Amino acid sequence: MKTIIFVPVKDYFGSRRKLYKKFLFPLIAAFVALMITLLFNIGDSEQVLQTFSGFVDTQISIVAILISFSVAIITILVSADNKNIESLKGTTSNEKDYRAVNNKQLSLFQVLLSNIAYNTIVEVVYLVLLIGVGLLYTILPIQMLKYILAICIFFIVHIFSVLLESVAQMYLTFWSKK
Repeated sequence: MKTIIFVPVKDYFGSRRKLYKKFLFPLIAAFVALMITLLFNIGDSEQVLQTFSGFVDTQISIVAILISFSVAIITILVSADNKNIESLKGTTSNEKDYRAVNNKQLSLFQVLLSNIAYNTIVEVVYLVLLIGVGLLYTILPIQMLKYILAICIFFIVHIFSVLLESVAQMYLTFWSKK
């Protein structure tokens, strides 16, 4: 079972060209956040723990909602029966932007589905990470929390950027003559 769970992640990485662009902005945002927390005094350890706890709690709620949203998009996508979806299934993706998977060029439908499935898996992994951090943050050194904060910012910016791309693709799917 463990191999089937990450098939969408493997296909996502295997089919995208210029994948570094998807990670560049989240890495920059995480690095800037890390530098700010390292360079500036953001309060005593009690304030940092309280702020970090609130941040993790908020992130858990946000990611749970995002997972629900992503699953809803997948449901709409696979259950929709209209000419736009059929057109996506019959149109191959641009070879300039997408590589073939298993020697077959992806359809636009597969590109959209792999985007959403990849994002859902990343959201679930991030949620598990957040729950773990939520259970352990009180025993971790304050300096470590700054690095964990940067990792969290990377994940959430990455998730939002892939989600926004998927929403734009869904929008164009149901917009006539685009």
